[in-house]
Amino acid sequence: MKVASEYSAFSVSGTQTVRFGAGSSWVSKQVTGSGKCNTSFFGSDPAHGIVKECDVATYPAGTGSTSGTGSTSGTGSTSGTGSTSGTGTSTGSGATTVTASMTASRVTGVAPLAVLFDATGTTNTSGLDSFRQLNYAFNFGDDRGLKWSVSGLPKNTETSGPVAAHVFDVAGTYTITVKATNPSTGETSTANVTVTVTAADTAYTGTKTVCVSAAKNYTGCPSGASLSTALPTGTAWNGKRVLLARGESFGDISILDGNVGVQVGAYGSGNAPVVNSVGVGNWRPTTANFASDITVMDLAITNGVAQSLGKQVLLYRLDMTSPSNGHGIYTGGISYWAASDPYRTVPTSSFYYASQIFVVENKVTGTFSDGGYNLFGDGSQYAMLGNVMGVSKYHTARFTKVRKAIVAHNQLRGINPSGTYHSLKLHSGGLTAYTDAYKDDAWYSEQVVVANNLFGDPSDTNQWTVAICPENDTSAEGVSNVLVQNNSFIRNSHTSQDLTMGGKQLTYRSNTVKSGGSLWEGVGHDAALPTNWKGPYYAN
Repeated sequence: MKVASEYSAFSVSGTQTVRFGAGSSWVSKQVTGSGKCNTSFFGSDPAHGIVKECDVATYPAGTGSTSGTGSTSGTGSTSGTGSTSGTGTSTGSGATTVTASMTASRVTGVAPLAVLFDATGTTNTSGLDSFRQLNYAFNFGDDRGLKWSVSGLPKNTETSGPVAAHVFDVAGTYTITVKATNPSTGETSTANVTVTVTAADTAYTGTKTVCVSAAKNYTGCPSGASLSTALPTGTAWNGKRVLLARGESFGDISILDGNVGVQVGAYGSGNAPVVNSVGVGNWRPTTANFASDITVMDLAITNGVAQSLGKQVLLYRLDMTSPSNGHGIYTGGISYWAASDPYRTVPTSSFYYASQIFVVENKVTGTFSDGGYNLFGDGSQYAMLGNVMGVSKYHTARFTKVRKAIVAHNQLRGINPSGTYHSLKLHSGGLTAYTDAYKDDAWYSEQVVVANNLFGDPSDTNQWTVAICPENDTSAEGVSNVLVQNNSFIRNSHTSQDLTMGGKQLTYRSNTVKSGGSLWEGVGHDAALPTNWKGPYYAN
């Protein structure tokens, strides 16, 4: 008799034999009182990739089990080719089953240069799923001994999956390598790409740099720079490095269409410059030359940051911890400007989704009365790295749709007033495949790595700590190919599930609970999903 669907809790009277599996593949366990219908509770996955259930043994438990696919190899050797921006080589005792591929979101730019590296084009002939079953090791060629403050891992490497990102702070030429390994055979293949980074002092010589000080204190301003007492407006940001005097306060930064290749930072000594808010491409455009290649760094922000139109945006080392109800980073959300704005003059066909968005090493603390989130966003080629966030009215971080993304080395505490929100919420707009050009908001999330994060806090009241699934049971929002691995979870007195999933090809492995014990994982909010969007879920 069935007592529970996979990932659900169950109870039995007294002590009974309960089996877990599907078809003819089961494992069984003596259970007293209650348990959870998942691989963690039963200790193994008897029917890999198949939706399972739990039954009480009113009939003999089946025997045998199934497992994932194996691998094959032959003789000889091959030399693989990477992407158009990288070349690859393969090694192994026989014919290689793996051919590594890697693309870089850009290969030139000005420091600090944020780049996303995509190895999802890697192939293998052994039958393994290249996204989740091959092992990937990125080396960014930028070893300065630096480590992420949250995970303690080196910044120069990433071993979490086929999507990675890095910020190059120092000028130079870097060789980035990814090694893809078939764990069944030990065969490897590597791909390389070269990234050239120009120093900001070289790119923004003379009056291309503007130093701003209302107090006319220009000590520490680079030689030859323009001097100003007020922030630029309109297209005066275009092609400029704008440095704000430390220890001073400023109004709103607004970088809209017509501005490309902009850096905003600080000069001098003392506390970070304080600005009221930052906007990047967040208002009605008059041209299709959307704000792109924009870096905003080393500022303290009283209210929020909003990015919408454009690409190649780095939000770096921003301090948003002052007492404020307006703290939050918002990215993407182009639909109003592309389709709904009644005053729009730029044709819808000119709009594209936000891409190459990097949110790195920012500190964000909101309040229970704020606008909603510490981070709220969507986009393609997205990296959220090394941030510390955790007090908000709703979710700490929410992705409404995202693809080719990495969320890693963050601390997301999830503290909110209601107990119904999460440290991380990741869902999508629907079941439509993504295109770069704006179409609608119905595309699904895919190819996301969530790794080496610290989720939760003893003082929050969330029942679900992380939710990677539709936002509710009435929305058919697809989530596909997500790796959730090597994360640490902190429980509170209300925790019922550490990780809730709903989608297809979702993998969770090597995650830990700070208080000890196994991960509490389950399926949620999948009622509106078509059958082919429900699973499989993998625990290895």
